[in-house]
Amino acid sequence: MKFESITIKNFRNFEDIELNLSNKNIFFGLNDVGKTNFLYALRYVFDKDVRKLNFSDSDFHNKQIEKPIEIIVTLDISDTANSDCQKLRAQLKGALQSTHDKVYIKLLAEYGKSELLALPILYWGGDLDNLQEMKQRGYLYEIDYVFNVIYIDSYVDLYSLFKKNVSQLIKNENDDDKIALANIQKAVDELNSHISSLSGIVEFEEKLTPEYKKFRDEGISVSIKSEIAVKGLYSNIIPYIKQDNDENLYPTAGEGRKKLLAYSIFDILADENTEKKITLFLIEEPENHLHKSMQIALSQILFTDTKYTYLFVTTHSPFVLYEMDDVNLVRIYSDRKINGISTFYKVPENYEKARKMLNRCLSEAIFANKVLLVEGPSEHMLFSKILSVVHPFYEADGIYILPVDGVGFSMYFSILDKLEIFNIIKTDNDLRAVKGKGTYSVLGFSRCNKYIGEQLLPTKQLQENSISAKRTLYDENQKTLDEIRSEYHIFLSKVDLENDLDEVMHDRLVDLLNETLPVDYLQDAKHYHMVELVEKLSDEDCRTIYEHYNFACLKEVAE
Repeated sequence: MKFESITIKNFRNFEDIELNLSNKNIFFGLNDVGKTNFLYALRYVFDKDVRKLNFSDSDFHNKQIEKPIEIIVTLDISDTANSDCQKLRAQLKGALQSTHDKVYIKLLAEYGKSELLALPILYWGGDLDNLQEMKQRGYLYEIDYVFNVIYIDSYVDLYSLFKKNVSQLIKNENDDDKIALANIQKAVDELNSHISSLSGIVEFEEKLTPEYKKFRDEGISVSIKSEIAVKGLYSNIIPYIKQDNDENLYPTAGEGRKKLLAYSIFDILADENTEKKITLFLIEEPENHLHKSMQIALSQILFTDTKYTYLFVTTHSPFVLYEMDDVNLVRIYSDRKINGISTFYKVPENYEKARKMLNRCLSEAIFANKVLLVEGPSEHMLFSKILSVVHPFYEADGIYILPVDGVGFSMYFSILDKLEIFNIIKTDNDLRAVKGKGTYSVLGFSRCNKYIGEQLLPTKQLQENSISAKRTLYDENQKTLDEIRSEYHIFLSKVDLENDLDEVMHDRLVDLLNETLPVDYLQDAKHYHMVELVEKLSDEDCRTIYEHYNFACLKEVAE
């Protein structure tokens, strides 16, 4: 079974939105754009506990109660060997024909002005234009017998969760348990007996009976008995922490520890229903109260454990996404109205071993509004310094500098483009020797053509590999390169970072680095020498670089 898409109309933030889905979905965006409301749209369809609350007028987009709320989820059930597809087909029965490969689940809610609420009505079937209304028993619909929703909010209450589900989590069914339960009852009876035999109670009985007989002598006496009872065998049990090699028990006081225990309980609850139902995990901001290391550990569980087959997560944390693979990235954003866009992301096989590095860069970038893609750490250090001077709050304004670290630009900008996150590429004007020919291919030009998707720049090989050759190549094609800057936001260096910087401020570099050949110095031990330069740059130096043609990419991302 595969989640395919969702359509939401007239519900809370969403006027009319349609998004592709997958079985693992990550929802991200700024605060107050509707990530939680998106989860609630899913919950109204699949979660009986939310659906039974009905809809109020505030659930309608801008309180447009004259139009119905409509939510449609499309599922692909073409894999007839899949057990979840089989469960769904069995429950649908007459609403689905054997030839149907998709299931449409539709929620419709029309506002009743006399009741001041809207009742959700559910439909499903294999033909969107001919759906059958689901049968209902009490507040349960047919869908509730096939789907089990586990919703984990950002501030999950461990103790409430434990008490609510303790009878399902703890079962006493063997013969020893029967003996233990009988002993518990015997102990309760003995406790009551001991309490009733206390001298104070006996003395009170002796005083109370004669006083009662003054009003009516019926040949009776008053007896005071204890009636302590176990009101629910597990009503007072709570989880404690026991350290290894320490017999003492400690309260589960830390919020992070409580959250991890809550996840453990939810996992057990999921296992309880796995044979009968299809379990959906809806998780809201799992990073809350968790240290970075624990967020990364949680990421590994969420994206590798088969238990989380159907996963919908909202998050603000890149660490939660370190292990993501085969996921649908869903960006919720505000552009005059709340909107959304999604794209499927899979770690390429050749980067599987470097998944954390790849995901770390990407997961930080998707939370930004503007991304400047650069080749490596030298560009990252220099550009960060310049922007911190010219635009001190650039990170707070959603600007992010992403070094691709040799992985290549293509994966990053293609995903950012699909998510409609504005991105800019800054890359070098590289030449590369052609084996056995004594010529040099224009690698930088070819790279630009590849990213653009058409050959706007010439690819004729050069006879030499020199700084002057690169500059001549650039100058001869500057008009086209400027058009590429404007239309595609790709900024090719005239030569490379160090030579372009030297063109801007050669004499100043000589003074700052105390080197007559600053380019050679910077390109030797690049990381360390760039750190040295960045520490010495003045605010005026940063503004000079920012305003120069060679580094126009900075102005493009910042303004």
